[in-house]
Amino acid sequence: MKIKRTAKYFLVFVLLSALVACTKPVTFTDLNGQSVSLISEQGQWLALNFWAEWCDPCREEVPELNELARDGQVRVLGVDFDSSQGDLLINKASALGIRFPVLQESPLPALNVPPPQVLPATYIISPEGEVIAKLFGPQTKESLEDQIQQLSQQHQELREASSNG
Repeated sequence: MKIKRTAKYFLVFVLLSALVACTKPVTFTDLNGQSVSLISEQGQWLALNFWAEWCDPCREEVPELNELARDGQVRVLGVDFDSSQGDLLINKASALGIRFPVLQESPLPALNVPPPQVLPATYIISPEGEVIAKLFGPQTKESLEDQIQQLSQQHQELREASSNG
């Protein structure tokens, strides 16, 4: 009898631990060693951009992403498609003139999303850390702002509908 009760408590403990682990926000590290979350406490949307040094359209897109990041309305994070690390990653980001944070690893596995097959690729992530859209090919500051505005409205409507029904 005592063993059954202990087993029940252990099972409850394991299940509660799993639930807590699922709700803990996943963080990543940028080139400066800073911790970065995909979830925004300020309610900002995120443009997660995959680039490569050898990708000409990626090079064309970087100034637009720099402008978007500088405005501060949308968070911008970059990921090197080639998974470079350390000084090599720092040098690549510098050579491209990237002025927004670059992650040391891709967050897509944590989101259960496959990596892009085409570059450049920009994943639009809601303030809650959910991938809402995938955009392929070079984007402009304006096209990203328009896309995020539309997605934000749709996302808000869905949230309101689900809370009412």
